[in-house]
Amino acid sequence: MANPARVLFVDDEARVVKLLQMMFRGTYEVRTATSGAQALEILAREPIDVIVSDQRMPGMAGIELLAEVRKRSPATMRILLTGYSDLAAIVGSVNDGEIFRFVHKPWDQDDIKRIVADAAAVAQATRAELAPEGVGAAAAEADPPKGECPELLLLDDSPGDREAMARVLAGDYTVHGASNIAQALGILARRDVGVIVAEAQVGGEDTRELLHVLKRQYPSITTVMMTLLADADAVIKLINEAQVYRVGTKPIRHGAFQMIVSAAMKQHLRCRSRPELARRHAVALPAGPENLTLATSVMKSLSGLRQRMARLMQ
Repeated sequence: MANPARVLFVDDEARVVKLLQMMFRGTYEVRTATSGAQALEILAREPIDVIVSDQRMPGMAGIELLAEVRKRSPATMRILLTGYSDLAAIVGSVNDGEIFRFVHKPWDQDDIKRIVADAAAVAQATRAELAPEGVGAAAAEADPPKGECPELLLLDDSPGDREAMARVLAGDYTVHGASNIAQALGILARRDVGVIVAEAQVGGEDTRELLHVLKRQYPSITTVMMTLLADADAVIKLINEAQVYRVGTKPIRHGAFQMIVSAAMKQHLRCRSRPELARRHAVALPAGPENLTLATSVMKSLSGLRQRMARLMQ
């Protein structure tokens, strides 16, 4: 039988980490810390499969800690506990820390148990596949293979914004534009798209369900979400349910926009060459019932995409 996963809980309130320890100690090897510095000391001494950190901590905030964990131990799955809605902090945690899931405080016990279990299973599975001889952590962050040129889809109902983004990216990628979901599906069915840059709403339609279905069926495709949203909860749902890889804000800043798209494309190429890595970005099930009509439409429209992606990954 495999050894239990090792999970590190971090919160500056001792009573919180004690509660988490009691909840999980029968299932995992549990470690606890009451500061970011203490958590990094533990990480330096022993491998950690999953780290669950509170956001609001003195000295080192959760997003700062998880960004540092990503640098030092990229194979560790990262979960952020947040009891408040700060959009800037959430965007930073995605772009710098590549969070697997967000969990609201106070948490639901069943939810947090399921999320930690998902993260632990992914961590152990990918650790075995990536590091059969102990070299996998670096491989998870390694540069992708050279010479492949997947294309890029801009899903945005503002012609001006699409044109502005296309101008920034056209020198590096073949760029396609879509103003609604139907157009996007048509492009995805015909073209080798590696990255989707999307608005949360296009043509009055919510793109989250489309991105959720795509990520479940074609996990190597990565998404950059462009948003003007002030609603942090909505952004969290996009990240948990669609595994948005990066979040950008409008109006775009050329340098920052190029960087997040480049990071997303590199991630796509890594997952294309090593499909097991895509498991680290598995989507959460949506809180409500899934849109089966949309899922069926996606599958019919993209009936040839799975075969094409399989051929490209060979």
